[in-house]
Amino acid sequence: MHAQAKSGQLPSDRIPPKQPPSNAKQPGRGESTAPPKNKVLISPLESLAANVRDSSGREKDPKGGCFCQAREHSLSTYVSLCQYCGLILCSLNMPYYACPHCSKELLDAYRRSALLAQLEDELTKQRIEEEEARLRAIEEARKAAGDFPVLAGSANQPRRPANASPVPSTYKVMSLDSKKKKVTVSSYTNTPTPSRPPSRVDHPIVEPHRVPPPPPEISYVKEPPDPKRPWKNARMGTLRYIPPAGEQQAHKPDRQR
Repeated sequence: MHAQAKSGQLPSDRIPPKQPPSNAKQPGRGESTAPPKNKVLISPLESLAANVRDSSGREKDPKGGCFCQAREHSLSTYVSLCQYCGLILCSLNMPYYACPHCSKELLDAYRRSALLAQLEDELTKQRIEEEEARLRAIEEARKAAGDFPVLAGSANQPRRPANASPVPSTYKVMSLDSKKKKVTVSSYTNTPTPSRPPSRVDHPIVEPHRVPPPPPEISYVKEPPDPKRPWKNARMGTLRYIPPAGEQQAHKPDRQR
């Protein structure tokens, strides 16, 4: 014993220490309760910001753009005018494409950075509104279900899942037979049908009408004007006056018998 103490070795030193249990085996500790973000669902605003950030600006719109000049559609809130040809751009003309008329870039370096900052602000506001709407829907669903307000110590209590099947209820009915003077007890089990979520109706995406570009040739009347009839509309061709029926009867000559 004294020899082991002098050598610095004790019987307890030979016992291997126990390894503490890893956090992977304890699901209640050290795990994040936040659900993973679904990266498949991308909002149109996020898609627009990604295209503005990644595109070169020289690509043409495969759909041809729109030449309504904000007459049929609203004016674009991002790039409303081409700086080279002066074409007025509606909301169907995406800012990351080239101008549909002169094929010039709609965004330079300064405009691109300013537009990205604007889109980031809109995305932040959209996320805040979506989070507020989600919390509002949860609170309304809790009130509709008749639940009590959540207390501070009841956060870790297990909750019934929303898609759980309803529990069948059993009840007894006591009936009295007047002829036999006997009491009959019958048991009944009522199994409610589980509620189904409403089926999602997929509406077809309707492509908005796009105004085509003007023809390359200018339409004009090639026939020289008639000096006798300078008011003649040469686009409509030769016109002939047809009087109405009453006027025809008034000017019709009488037949001689």
